[in-house]
Amino acid sequence: MPLKILREIVLFGACAIFTAIIGLIVIDQIAMPIYVRQGVEVAVPDLIGLTPSQAQAQLQDKGLRMKEREPRWDASVPAGQIVWQNPSALSHVKPNRTVYVAPSLGQRLHAVPDLHNRPLRQAQLWIAQADLTIGKVTEISSSEIKEGNIIDHKPNAGEKVAQGTQVELIVSTGPPRAFVNMPRVTELKLDEARRLLSSLGLQPNNIRYEFSTAYEPDIVIRQEPESGTPIKRGSSVLLIVSKL
Repeated sequence: MPLKILREIVLFGACAIFTAIIGLIVIDQIAMPIYVRQGVEVAVPDLIGLTPSQAQAQLQDKGLRMKEREPRWDASVPAGQIVWQNPSALSHVKPNRTVYVAPSLGQRLHAVPDLHNRPLRQAQLWIAQADLTIGKVTEISSSEIKEGNIIDHKPNAGEKVAQGTQVELIVSTGPPRAFVNMPRVTELKLDEARRLLSSLGLQPNNIRYEFSTAYEPDIVIRQEPESGTPIKRGSSVLLIVSKL
């Protein structure tokens, strides 16, 4: 065999061997890993309650990525911790999949409106609009706040409170009035009873008549309130008067 032909055969063989080695390397280092990964899935970890940095570290360990969404209100998870994730925990996904998470803003708080010197009806409306509720309502006299308006309230205006918190109200009954003891006016004629009550600053303007054979007509047979009861000046008095 000529020497030239022998060299070509050797060179061809060396090239073939080199090509085969390169091919094996490509298959082993590139093609096989891709092929194998196509059938591999990983379980998504439970991220609820973790901080975003903790969640990201766990996802990286699994070969997953993380992307944050807008935070949301949730009273069950403290602010700053993951409150939502997608896909959900224990879902099986391919590596390099993005897991979306949303951190919690904590419990949503509502500002108490300023109800000072507002009419009670308006205060009730504003409290409802703020997702709060009416608590105890106390009436006291006031020379400065108009009757029926709010003197004070708790919690105070501007405080941040949880939804449904009760707002206690103190409502003005107007300027203080002196109290008088209700006199006895039964068995008096109606005109006499009226004069007596009016002289004390009371208003005998609630008159009802009942048939009675025990009294002459126009005699007061019952009264409300009863005699001796403290009553504010200007209050209305009920008189039951006899008739035939």
